[in-house]
Amino acid sequence: MHLFSWIVLLIVVLSAVFSRNGAGELLKMIARICYVVAIISGIMLLKYAWETSPVLAIVKVVLAIGLIGFCEIYFSRERDVGNIIKVLLVAATIVVGIIGFILAGGRPF
Repeated sequence: MHLFSWIVLLIVVLSAVFSRNGAGELLKMIARICYVVAIISGIMLLKYAWETSPVLAIVKVVLAIGLIGFCEIYFSRERDVGNIIKVLLVAATIVVGIIGFILAGGRPF
């Protein structure tokens, strides 16, 4: 469930960043649902990630919360952001996903 919500969030972020007329309300609502699902499933997975690497688990939690904030800031100021912010948003989403795969031992399920 956590992986699925992350993949959907990645698709929503990519759609929002690369759409010409801005992200619609539907994309924003899908992203917010993904946040909730990712937070709830991430809390359940934190125990297993903590056993693997406590420091990396803390780093992922902080980065994931920061990513949620970054997405919300992007959605609220969508028309005023430059290309570097768009690249940083996509990169941050990918980095959080990679850290998740590292914590899972390279196995997504």
